[in-house]
Amino acid sequence: MLQSLEIQGFKSFPEYTKILFHSGITAIVGPNGAGKSNITDAIRWVLGEQSAKTLRGQRMEDVIFNGTAQRRPVSFSEVTLTFDNSKQILPIDYETVSITRRYYRSGDSEYLINKTPCRLKDVNALLMDTGIGLDGYSIIGQGRVDEILSNKSEDRRAIFEEASGIVQFRTRKDEALRKLNRSEQNLLRVDDLLAELESQAETLEKQAYDARHHIELATRYRKLDIALSLRQVETLEAQREKRQEDARLIEKDLEQAKRAQQIMRSDESEASFKIDEIDRSIEEQQMRFNQYSVKETEHIGLLALHKEKYESSKEGAESLLEEKNRLTMRVMSSEQDLSERKMRREAMAEKKTTLAAQLLVINEALSQMEASMGRVASKIEEARRQGQESNDQLASYRALINEKQGESQALSARLLRLKDEENSIALEKERAEQTADTYKADILSLKEAIATLEQQAQEAKEQTLRGHRDADRIEQTMEMVAREIHQLNYEAETLERLESDFEGFTRPVQLLMKEVNREQDHAVYGPLASLLTVPEALRPAIETALGGSTHHVVVDDSDTAKHWIDWLRNARAGRATFLPLGALSPYALDQRTKKTAEESPGFIGVAGELVSYDPEIDPAVRYVLGRTLVVETMDDAVRLSQKIGRSQTVVTRGGDVVNRGGSMTGGYRTTKAVGVLGRPGRAKAAREEADEKKIQLEKESTALEEAKELLTQRAKKEESSLMALADQKAKLGAVLAKEEAEKLSYERLLKEMEQRDSELLAIEERLAELSTEKTHFEQQIDAIETKRQDAMSVLTSLQSEHTSDRQAYEERRHEHTRLEVSIASLDESLLEFDRVTKNTGTEIEEAKVRQGSLEREWKEQTARMERARQDIEANDLALAAVSKQRRECQTLLEQLMEQREEAFTSQRALIGEMNTVNDQVASLQAVCERQDAELERMASQVDDQLNRLWETHGVTRREAEAECETIDVISKATSERARLKREIDELGPINHNAIRDYEALSTRIDFTRSQREDIEKAQSDLEAVLRDLDQSMREQFNRTFHEINQNFNQVFSELFSGGQAELTLEGDGDVLSADISIQAQPPGKKLQKLSLLSGGERCLTAIALLFSILKLKPAPFCVFDEVESALDDANVKRFTDYVRRYAWSMQFILVTHRKGTMEASDRLYGVTMQERGISRVLSMVLSSALPYGD
Repeated sequence: MLQSLEIQGFKSFPEYTKILFHSGITAIVGPNGAGKSNITDAIRWVLGEQSAKTLRGQRMEDVIFNGTAQRRPVSFSEVTLTFDNSKQILPIDYETVSITRRYYRSGDSEYLINKTPCRLKDVNALLMDTGIGLDGYSIIGQGRVDEILSNKSEDRRAIFEEASGIVQFRTRKDEALRKLNRSEQNLLRVDDLLAELESQAETLEKQAYDARHHIELATRYRKLDIALSLRQVETLEAQREKRQEDARLIEKDLEQAKRAQQIMRSDESEASFKIDEIDRSIEEQQMRFNQYSVKETEHIGLLALHKEKYESSKEGAESLLEEKNRLTMRVMSSEQDLSERKMRREAMAEKKTTLAAQLLVINEALSQMEASMGRVASKIEEARRQGQESNDQLASYRALINEKQGESQALSARLLRLKDEENSIALEKERAEQTADTYKADILSLKEAIATLEQQAQEAKEQTLRGHRDADRIEQTMEMVAREIHQLNYEAETLERLESDFEGFTRPVQLLMKEVNREQDHAVYGPLASLLTVPEALRPAIETALGGSTHHVVVDDSDTAKHWIDWLRNARAGRATFLPLGALSPYALDQRTKKTAEESPGFIGVAGELVSYDPEIDPAVRYVLGRTLVVETMDDAVRLSQKIGRSQTVVTRGGDVVNRGGSMTGGYRTTKAVGVLGRPGRAKAAREEADEKKIQLEKESTALEEAKELLTQRAKKEESSLMALADQKAKLGAVLAKEEAEKLSYERLLKEMEQRDSELLAIEERLAELSTEKTHFEQQIDAIETKRQDAMSVLTSLQSEHTSDRQAYEERRHEHTRLEVSIASLDESLLEFDRVTKNTGTEIEEAKVRQGSLEREWKEQTARMERARQDIEANDLALAAVSKQRRECQTLLEQLMEQREEAFTSQRALIGEMNTVNDQVASLQAVCERQDAELERMASQVDDQLNRLWETHGVTRREAEAECETIDVISKATSERARLKREIDELGPINHNAIRDYEALSTRIDFTRSQREDIEKAQSDLEAVLRDLDQSMREQFNRTFHEINQNFNQVFSELFSGGQAELTLEGDGDVLSADISIQAQPPGKKLQKLSLLSGGERCLTAIALLFSILKLKPAPFCVFDEVESALDDANVKRFTDYVRRYAWSMQFILVTHRKGTMEASDRLYGVTMQERGISRVLSMVLSSALPYGD
């Protein structure tokens, strides 16, 4: 039996609500839209309903309370249904069982049985075969009636199929048909696959032959190419050793010239230091001069401001004195007027006192009369209420007597039918028990076979999943590498395009380089920034160190520079700076400075030594970057600059600078660098990285092919296992269906036997109770009639007394009104006097307050005048002192400028002497650099040959020498290598996987053919299973249909108090597809189809059919959701009489708004919506309402 329903957060029930259910009939009532059907939805939902549409929503989240204008939405919905399991209807060892379902807005959900988490599957298993679940008839809504009345045969058939229990068979049949269809599709795919594989085999066989021939030619070509490359490396190394000896002699001469150069540079640095000291003094004096000038300007402005303040304060004091005199005259006039008004008000107050005393006397008389009249009216109302209550109780008891008589007659008839039914059920139960035992051995053997096949299928599935994950991982890696290759190629192309267009350089440099490229002048190397390769981490530092030299153009000599300067002038293309390699005097750090820098913390190196470049442009690099030091941070830069006497420029890694002489530059770069520095090197690096990624991509592609091949093999194995498993499960399903049908039939018969025994005992007890209740009700009617007559005589006497009292009261009331009007007129006049008097007093007080305020303001203005005069005198003295200090500072600044000019003259003389020494060093350096370049070129050629060996054949020099063959005649070996190359090229593209692919394809063709045979066998087995299912469905449907037909005729007669009804299958076809016809004969009419009956008769007939199905599959409780809404009052009475007749054996919950249904209920729950959008539940026990009326 259903014990209680607990709701929280479900639809229109945001607050915790608990509804208790008892035996008999419980009605849930309320106006439309109040939320009463939400209670039915809550029961359906907690029992496992998964369709949001069935719950009258669009999605499952709609069951959670969504808030109103006054309330916020809740985060979850929870419903708990509690059962009394003392009769062990549910297969669980608890006397009370609660099922809870909880759903969160996140989409998470929970099921609990007795507060223990479980699965929906566990809830369904607990309710199976109890008649309580969603597959039973414990919840019947208006939709069930509509399905029976529907003109569509499929709607009506669905009810009978569900009642007969063949829905599960039809589901298995549909699943078997889907499997059969999939098998046919698989067979077509296998045939197509075989044709495709056989056509591929012909092509792969030719490719495999070409691949073997290619391997032979490539092996011979590799040996010859390695031997010839090693011979060329040996020749280059011999030439390089001879040139290195010549370079060592030139380097000795260069070292002597550099020592002389270092001495001259030291003298020039001292002169520069002296100039920097003078510059700092000039800067300091200039700052002081500016400060004094600013102060002088400030004092002049302050003087004018103080004078203006003095004049303003003087005018304000005169104005305040005038306003103070005007206020004094106005206060005197207002005080005289106030005295006259007080005398007139005292006369009006005396008249009001006299009238109020008269009104008080009349009020006391009226109060006494109202109290007397109230007491009489209360007695009249009480007499009327008692008479009405007596009438209501008489009607109620008479209706109950009629109801008990009808119930007694129906129970007597039912008692006779139950005894006949018990005999036939006992015989049918014995037959069902014997049939069900024959299927157990077959089921046991099939389950063992299925367990073995399921294990094999699970292992195959896990292997397939691992294969899919491996393939997905490789594909993701390939996609990532392909994106990186595309990005690197794009970066390289962009850098090369920018470099070819000289983007980022000044307009004159761009025009110049385009003209150089057009003329192909090899004496012009290009802008300095494009000739350097810089580590990425040092790019900000080198860009800062280069500064404007980024755009300087490197050329061979001065003549080339002059030629292109003339071209810029003639073309009006702007100006550019050139670095002629033959004319530059490169800078170099003295050893003392360099050693100090190397010992300093954070030192990275000399800027010119941190970049890579062609040795030919070394003079230009050392000229620009040879004396710039690079450190980590600004603190490191400041310390190093101080140690070397601020003689060199120091740059940080981030691009901040401490300049020669000590000035500092740094901060945030508001514009992004153009990025021209080392652009060709960056493009080459991007190309090389892209080539490495391509090799990685090829390796991943090979791995992917291998993973896909392995995945195909695993998928075939899994499919084979699943098909065998499906075959065995289909066989088991057919046997289980037969065994389940017999088991259900036996259990149904057993329950029917128990129900009929209980029903017989209950009917006999109920008949005795009805006799006792009828006698008690007749005694109550006699007592109530006597009480009603006494109340009516008292009512007549009280009404006469009340009429005379009312006339006297009205006369007094008229006099009371006249006095109230007079007093109100006097009150209004007094209020007007008080208002005017109060306003006048307020004005006087405000004027006096303003007088005091004006006095204080006048004194403040006078004080401000005095302060302004004192400020003017003090400012005159300060201005004279500041002007004198500014003139003295200007004189000292002029003296320092003269000293700076003298120091510059001395420095220019030293630079002239140093240039001569620089020319000698530059000449020797140029010779050394050319020697170094030639050596580097030879070393590069050796490296190129060795790199080609590695890139082409994948061998190092040592490995190549180990496997190298001896070559007697180089020309003959070279010719043979060329011939082999031609033959390899003539073969064209080679599929190196063809040999392995051809072998794998042959194996796959054999496997596919065997797979085709397995599919054909599975089809045959599925067709046999379908035949068995059809036979079981026909047998069970026929048996159930016959039982429902018998019940239908019986229930129809009871509901209509006579008549007959029957169900028939129309057509000569299969019973599983035949139309179901409903015919009925109400009392006094002929037998006719359902569609020809009146609306009320049709609806009541449909309800009779639902009751007949419910008798076939009884449930401990039944919820009717407005199934009788279409019935008229007479048919509602028939419906409720029938329900009450069986209320002793089944618990009924009726959601309704019909008055007749409410009257038949034992207990009422009212659903209201006092707050918009919020449902609340109120309860009433009808059996306790009658004694209250007594």
